[in-house]
Amino acid sequence: MPGLHTLLMRAIMLVWCGLLLVIIPSALCDNSSPPESIDKGLFTGVLNTLTTGYSRSDGTADDLLAEGERFLLNGSFSEATRAFDQVLQADPDSSPGWLGLARAQSGAGEQEQALISLEEFLFRHPDEWQGYLLQGTIQTSLQKYPDAVASYEKALELNTTDALAWAGYGAALYGTGSYEDARDACQQSLSLRPDLPSAHYWEGKSLFMLGDETGALSSLNHTVSIDPGFIEAYLVISDLYERSGKGDDALVVITTGLIANPSSFLLWKEKGRLLEDLNRRTEAHHAYEQALSLNPNDSEIRQRLTNISDGSEL
Repeated sequence: MPGLHTLLMRAIMLVWCGLLLVIIPSALCDNSSPPESIDKGLFTGVLNTLTTGYSRSDGTADDLLAEGERFLLNGSFSEATRAFDQVLQADPDSSPGWLGLARAQSGAGEQEQALISLEEFLFRHPDEWQGYLLQGTIQTSLQKYPDAVASYEKALELNTTDALAWAGYGAALYGTGSYEDARDACQQSLSLRPDLPSAHYWEGKSLFMLGDETGALSSLNHTVSIDPGFIEAYLVISDLYERSGKGDDALVVITTGLIANPSSFLLWKEKGRLLEDLNRRTEAHHAYEQALSLNPNDSEIRQRLTNISDGSEL
């Protein structure tokens, strides 16, 4: 029943403020990932949008699909996997079952397994653009950029009007070094949805690589004005200022980011480094201590704290 499959997986309203933050894979957490490779908003947005649409029970399969969605919402990924597995045991062709299983596996950090599930899903349902969208998003998170580009292109062949697909396509193109194409993809995304933070973010990064620093700062500032929780954008803006010799401005950006994200390890660490470079060592020591309280296993911060206490240079 292709009509039913299309209806069940139609995109619902996207929530950017962390309603389903629990669905972000553990590999994308602020305290463990390099800022270059992550875009939590894009990942959350895709996983949010691809909900199976089941929330009420009116039959055995529907019961399990609804149960799987509830487990995903609660961050119980192993239980969600079990529920969607049971759906597929009863109906190996279930489109929402395969998509739900891949989302559960991705949420558990099992990205390679999620890709295997998506391959099976797309073998059975080659015209389901949502599968290619999730496939491209996971591949981008794993920095498999050429594969991600191919997946997004397939998704966009089937659906040219999805803003998230265009933004993800831009992110993947950026990863391959195709900065003009990345910029164009992000601008297409913004023509469909002007308030999409990820599209502004990747547009800004692409513009900078194309030599347009003013345009890059404008796009990146749009990113954080729309989504103050977009930690990666603060880091990139700060870096642009620092490259221009504007260390004080870079510090202001990071401090602003910490007002909105006081528990961000990456922002506290960057604040400490900037303060240290500005020879404000006492303040740098405090910032590093804050970062260390959030991630006690960071050996670099421990070394920097030791060097500040000893009065030596790192």
